[in-house]
Amino acid sequence: MVTTKPLRKTTPQKRASPKDDLIKDLAQNTLQLQGKIVDLVQSNNQLLKSQTNTSKEISSMVQLFREAGEHMVAETEEEKLRPLLNKISELVEQNKTIMRGLILIQKYIKSTTMQEIPQKPMSPEEF
Repeated sequence: MVTTKPLRKTTPQKRASPKDDLIKDLAQNTLQLQGKIVDLVQSNNQLLKSQTNTSKEISSMVQLFREAGEHMVAETEEEKLRPLLNKISELVEQNKTIMRGLILIQKYIKSTTMQEIPQKPMSPEEF
């Protein structure tokens, strides 16, 4: 008896056609492109958050500059008034000196009318 091996049914393997290869490559490229788009969207979100933070910091810095500018203007106005205040102070001192002189003259006149020989007039320091 001769034994024979049963014949194996071989199914012919399909060879990939160029069209199938092209579709497979296109699908892989599409998946890679979608991955890159996701990365780009995430990167864009991070950039937007960073821009928002930067915008807030710039706004606070601008507010700081405004406040500093207001203080600088106030100091400038005070500096403009300083010479005027100095002149007013000088005038007050002159008025005090004139007032002392007038008081001395008044006392002198009173003392001469009460006495015929005037006494030594008072000096401004005695007041």
